[in-house]
This record gives sequence, structure tokens and C-alpha cells, in this order.
Amino acid sequence: MAEQPPLPESVTPAQFFEELLPMGFAAQAQSGEAAPQDFRLQFHVTGDGGGDWSLHISEGKMTASKGSGEAHLTVTLSCEDWRDAVLGRNGAALSLIIPQGRQGRPDNSARARALKGTMALELAREGSPFQVEMCFNNSTAPRTKLRMTLSDYLDMQAGKLNGQQAFMAGKIKVEGDMGFLMQIASLNM
Repeated sequence: MAEQPPLPESVTPAQFFEELLPMGFAAQAQSGEAAPQDFRLQFHVTGDGGGDWSLHISEGKMTASKGSGEAHLTVTLSCEDWRDAVLGRNGAALSLIIPQGRQGRPDNSARARALKGTMALELAREGSPFQVEMCFNNSTAPRTKLRMTLSDYLDMQAGKLNGQQAFMAGKIKVEGDMGFLMQIASLNM
């Protein structure tokens, strides 16, 4: 997404998903950055202040609504981890929960629409780990759990760390379906 101004500490998930994220998406679309043509995201934020939000991207626009429904990608995380991600605190970043474009990377939403399974991330950092689950097309199987440090994961997303080399060096621990992990890795190509 296009660079956004910092959010206030008091931002709520409802404000973020219903107002700020669609405005940020509109700014991204106006800047000419590639965006998915037809994609449905759902966010399930657990704990105090949490809830469910559905986002639909179609014809270059994003609409948001409270509640749940069919989604190509459902992201589940605690309200505290959500807050860390959107505020960029405790080592977290927005890219942990919102798919980010990267220069030279094509729109891979068609690949994501074809995936079926769940990826759980446990990302070590000072204090409690950042935990997020990504469920593709409402399918709980296959299930894969990936453990690594939060900083290494962010470096991998940014293209600064090669995932295969990190795995071979023991920086990534995987439980579950390795084939599904490889399918998810293909989204970053």
C-alpha cells in the first residue's frame, strides 16, 4: 500500500477497517499501484474491542462491512497483536496482516484465490510472540505452522532474506504441510 501517515494510539479496529483502510486503498489506487481486481478479505480480531470485518476489492475499489462472510483470505489475530501491527510497535508492522505490494512483484491475488488451507505464524519478539493465522478460502486443511523471529519474517517479506536460505540455516521451523508452505511462498514471487 502507499505510505500512510501514522495512526493515533486510540484507533479502534472498527475505525481502521471501516474507514481508514478503504481510504488508504483509494489513495493507493490513485497513485497507480497495482491492486487486486477481485478479492475478499476477512479479519477476525479477538479480545476486547475486536470483532469481524469483511473487505471486498472490486473494480479498483474497496468496500468494508462489519461482520463475516465468504473470503479468499481470513486473518485472525488478537486485538493486541492487531494494535501492534497497525501502530508499528513492538517490532510489528502493518505488512504482517495486510498483503503489501512490492516493487517488481506482480498481483498474485489469483494464486491466493486458488489456495486452500491455513497458515499459522508464531513470530518471536521481546515479550510475547506475534501470532496470526491466515485461512485461505475457509479451509482449515492442510494446516501449516511457521515459527521464526518477527524481524526475520519482515525481512523475508521485504525481499531482504531468502526464505529457502533461512530455512536451511534453521531460522524457520515448520510444522505440518510443507507443500502448502511452498504454495504460500509462491505468492511472494
